[in-house]
Amino acid sequence: MTCSVTAPEILCKQPSEDRQFTMDFSNLLSGTEVINTIGSVSHELRGGGASDLTVYNEVKNSDSTAVLFWVSGGTNNSTYRIEIVVTTSAGQTIEGDGLLSVRDE
Repeated sequence: MTCSVTAPEILCKQPSEDRQFTMDFSNLLSGTEVINTIGSVSHELRGGGASDLTVYNEVKNSDSTAVLFWVSGGTNNSTYRIEIVVTTSAGQTIEGDGLLSVRDE
């Protein structure tokens, strides 16, 4: 069985930054399939625990294959897991997971 990873890299930001990131679902969509709706966005400390991130303004990109979102906050030297659930034009429900590292460098 082969599984595709939604966001294989670890994204980075500094604690004081307010930044936009993208979660790309294109490797999980087939043919002309696109994202219809963004169902939910959740975040937690990697390994579990409450998150002090703020994730907001989630929108589809222009070709509806990715979700753009803004992130603020976070604690220095912490890593967070961000999960975005979407539904597609083919009726799929797909969960995308990514990691965000907060480092003051």
